[in-house]
Amino acid sequence: MSKSIIIGSMNIQNKYKIPDYDGLDDKGNDNAEILKEFLDNNNIDILGTQELVRRFINRIKATIKPNYKIYGNFRYGNNKIVQKLKIFDRYNETVSIITKHEVIRSKTLTLPWIPKNFKDIINGIRLKSLRPRVVTTAIIDIKDFGKVNFINTHLDHRLNIIQIRQLNYLQKLIERSKYPTILTGDFNMDMNMPRFKLFVDNMAAIGYKRVPNAKKTYKYQKDKLPIDHIFIPNEWNIEEIEISQDKYMDYFSDHYPILVRISK
Repeated sequence: MSKSIIIGSMNIQNKYKIPDYDGLDDKGNDNAEILKEFLDNNNIDILGTQELVRRFINRIKATIKPNYKIYGNFRYGNNKIVQKLKIFDRYNETVSIITKHEVIRSKTLTLPWIPKNFKDIINGIRLKSLRPRVVTTAIIDIKDFGKVNFINTHLDHRLNIIQIRQLNYLQKLIERSKYPTILTGDFNMDMNMPRFKLFVDNMAAIGYKRVPNAKKTYKYQKDKLPIDHIFIPNEWNIEEIEISQDKYMDYFSDHYPILVRISK
């Protein structure tokens, strides 16, 4: 029997959209230190994150080492021009993967994000929804558990047609994997939405199940259903599900992290 592992997903909220935000709350708590404590206290094996920007990632790298490392590239890339243009500091997010295990290889891919017809493009501009969305994948070798393909993402939040295309892309990505896959992310969709229900059914058909969390993961979600989700192989066991609502994380993010202990 393989040992159990703890995996999670958390939208860390891009606080650098606040121009003078320095990573500290009004009590002087450092969000990189809070993340380190969250990882260590919960003994997390792999965490999929969303909405990380360069300044936060640099501080995270220095804070979580040597126990953890972080993987993932930016939605607008990381070339010298992007680094010099300060406007990208606010919006050049990653969907990074944090793990304490050996990463054999990782890559960041761009999801479909531009509508195919002019009307939807105009609608996307009006809704301020047209921006690249990415997915980070990593082949991770977990001692006593085996190799897994960990996929983490953050999907469009307003255009239905783009959400559907992004879901289809993720499914194909999983179907091509030669390793059992864990999919995490902020899907910006809940189980009341037919397009997401269909995705859950399609995933079941190829051998994957959604971790059946019913508690909200976005603090301001009106219908109190989760929009952050985790998928694992059907044959794996779900031993425990936790939605962390610790008060010390209130300023850290507008999402609640979801943690799952699994075994196989």
